[in-house]
Amino acid sequence: NKPCYDTRLEPEAGHITGWAVSSEEDLASLADAVESIGKANTCPDGSCFLFAVGDGNHSLATAKAVWEEYREANGLTGETAERHPARYALIEIVNIHDDGLTFEPIHRVLFGADPEELAGFVKDKLGGTLSVAADESELEQQVASRTTTCFGFVSPGAKTVLESPDPALAVSRLQPVLDEFVAAHAGVTMDYIHGTDEVFRLGKKDGAVAILLPPVEKSSFFSTIAATGPLPRKSFSMGEASEKRYYLECRKLFS
Repeated sequence: NKPCYDTRLEPEAGHITGWAVSSEEDLASLADAVESIGKANTCPDGSCFLFAVGDGNHSLATAKAVWEEYREANGLTGETAERHPARYALIEIVNIHDDGLTFEPIHRVLFGADPEELAGFVKDKLGGTLSVAADESELEQQVASRTTTCFGFVSPGAKTVLESPDPALAVSRLQPVLDEFVAAHAGVTMDYIHGTDEVFRLGKKDGAVAILLPPVEKSSFFSTIAATGPLPRKSFSMGEASEKRYYLECRKLFS
């Protein structure tokens, strides 16, 4: 079949080709494959958590808002509303366990916070033990360890590691604690940063405390969502900057 698109992407991003899947046989084969994964991962109570929808740039939330506004403006109800194409979002189904899909943590930096107070506050909320790292390399190695969950606090003249006993996805536990700290301290602000080098660079600035998060464990991804609900904002990034996806497909909503 002739591809729908076949094009080179930006430098270092490679090339992409896409074909339409339109035959009933192919669609049924895809549905059967997804259903078999669901059956293999059914819980003892009969429930099955197969899909988690990512909305990193709020496109899904925007689509929902557009649909609700259109539905109200046009008085759509009943079957007409249920079948309208604007009600459905265009999604891409991917296997998060594919080696080609990497999850990178999005680190945090707080400005105007006292480093010792912040580390102690997080420890009191999450439990665990605090220790001092000799240098950046040692801190990075401890945080990257997959045997325990560790957070690295980097500030001028101080490098502290918090080792926590909870195996849940790290960011799902840390973000609410940081939100609470910021809310309780006037003048403290928080930002989100990509890359270990940027963590150490910002951690050298006066008045800044950069927090290095551990690698994102795919094995605890679904179990964390099932136990605690949707992940907090800026939980992770899929791939490096040059690997980001492109808006190559769309669907007509209105005639």
